[in-house]
Order: sequence, then structure tokens, then C-alpha cells
Amino acid sequence: MISKLIAVFVIFGSLIGGFLMEGGNLAALWHPAELVIIVGMGLGVFLGSTPLAVWKQTLRYIGRYFSGGMINQRLYDETLQALDDLGREARVSGVLSLESHLEDPESSQILSQYPTLLKNEMVLNFIVDNLSFMLLNPPKNIDMGEHLESQIEAIISAKMEVPRATGKVSNLMPGFGIIAAVMGVILTMRLLSGEMDIAKIGESIGAALVGTLTGIFVAFGVIAPFTSGVEIIIRQERAMLEMVAGFLELFAEGVAPALALEVGKQRIPPEFRPHDE
Repeated sequence: MISKLIAVFVIFGSLIGGFLMEGGNLAALWHPAELVIIVGMGLGVFLGSTPLAVWKQTLRYIGRYFSGGMINQRLYDETLQALDDLGREARVSGVLSLESHLEDPESSQILSQYPTLLKNEMVLNFIVDNLSFMLLNPPKNIDMGEHLESQIEAIISAKMEVPRATGKVSNLMPGFGIIAAVMGVILTMRLLSGEMDIAKIGESIGAALVGTLTGIFVAFGVIAPFTSGVEIIIRQERAMLEMVAGFLELFAEGVAPALALEVGKQRIPPEFRPHDE
């Protein structure tokens, strides 16, 4: 969270500080009408081009963007330990012994020990759904690796709708800035008649130029960093699912939990490995 606040401070500080160093007056940059036009059109395009599910997902990612996401080393540690415990339980008492743990994870003597995992619905559901599928004794001709990978692709594709949508809006914002600027020029033309007030004309032209500036700044200084940050969060979420899939694939083939766990550990990204603390 602190890193994002620092980034916001640097971005806005550079813009405002540089403007003041050039002798500018901050009041010249404050034109609420321009913000209403530009931000309003951008928000309208986003809402009009995406379903309700993407709206909700975007709000969640705004929170995760500033909080640092939900994937961290603690989640990796708890997930690995939970998988190991479940694997050993199945090894000792049989696969069907996992049913009670999967039906109500919060009451499970195994899963209830890992609060961080329980809070992450994506990872928990991926584990529970696929272990439950294994309990149904699926046909041997099903390739578990492909089955898991197809699920991951579907999950990540749905999540990527957020940066795809915000990225498109970011590309459009400079255009909305130009629209606001053109409207400002139209209003300026009304002043070019009768006794022309040079001061008012200059102020009106300045407001029009601020429209262009606002559109570009919001696109590249606000929405673009958010889009890039969300893409990184989703990449981390994908890596998490692939780590779990590595364990589940071998577990389904009857490989010892200890070995399946080692394969899962090999898929942990460098930034979440213990030795990188």
C-alpha cells in the first residue's frame, strides 16, 4: 500500500511541482467542467462496454491495487501446508476421507488451521472443486493436467476483462480531452465579437487547453498505471493456481504427497520464495 501512495505522490507531485516551478498558478488548472466531461465520458464508456460482473471485479481490483493484492508468501506457505495435510490424510485414510473437509472447509480440522487460505476464495475453491472432482473417480482417459489448465485459462481470462477494459478507456481518454478542448474553443469563439475582452478570451483558451492536458494525464498518469498493476496482480494469481495445479495433477496420478509438494514448490515465483525474504 505504501508503495502505491508513494507512486501517487510522485506522479501528482511532479505535475504540480513542475508547473509551479515554471511560475504557474494552480487555479489555472482547476476547471471542474473539464473533469466532468472527460472523466464522465470515460466512466460512461467503461460502464457501457462492460457487464456488471466486470464493474464489481474492477472495484475489487482497485482495493487490491492499493492494498498490494491477495497473493503473498503467507498464502503460499499455508496453501502448501494445507495440500500436504490433505494429501497425507488421503494417503492414510483413503481419498474418501477428504469429503468432510471439502464440504465445509471452515469446520475442517485441516483447512480451518489456515485462515489466509480460507479468505482467498479463488484458491480455496480451486482446491476444493478439483479434489471433489477426484472423489467422483473420473475416467482414466481424462488428462488431469489439461483439465486443470483449462480451468486456469477460464479463470484468468475472466479476470483479464478488467485490464482489457481499463486499457481501452485509457487509450480513449486523450480523445475525450480533445473533445473538451474543442468545446472550450467553441465557447471562446462567442467572445470574438463586439468589444473583445482579451483577458476572458485568454482564460477561455487556457481552459480548453487544460481539457487536453487532463485527458492525457488521466490516461497515462492514472489509468495506465492501474491497468499495469492489475495485470501484475493477475499474473501472480495465475502463478498461484499453477502451483496448486502442479500438486493436484501428481496427486491424481497417485504420486506421494511429499513429491507432489516439491513439484508445486518449483512453480512458486521468485518473489514469493522463502529465500527471497
